[in-house]
Amino acid sequence: MRRHRPDIVITGNHHDTWGPGAQNQADHIALGRSVIDGVRDAANRWVFRELLDEGLPPWRATRVLVAGSPLATHGVDVTDTFDRGVASLNAHGEYLRGLGQNVMSDPREFLESLARPVGTRMSTRYAVSFEVISL
Repeated sequence: MRRHRPDIVITGNHHDTWGPGAQNQADHIALGRSVIDGVRDAANRWVFRELLDEGLPPWRATRVLVAGSPLATHGVDVTDTFDRGVASLNAHGEYLRGLGQNVMSDPREFLESLARPVGTRMSTRYAVSFEVISL
């Protein structure tokens, strides 16, 4: 955070659910919360004080965007880059094979199931929804 100084940081859903009846996974929750905590702590000069000695002063990002949050209020059209997202997930062959017969084992089908409904709400083919946390 202090080295690259982003204005906006994107993370995954840190809530207990993806929405009614859809439990989130513990690793997703932990990651999302850790990112939010880390972004906030990067602005506090009393946390990671040794970074001051390394020439890295506190840095405050303006927002954290939480992808897939059940509290999403914003969205981004990803139609033009959707195929790259599928290719990226397809590159994780060992992980995908480890899933066995699971809805997530087909990256295109899985990502379409997430991005198409958001895209429909935004009058586009594919989109990703975000909760915006202002800092």
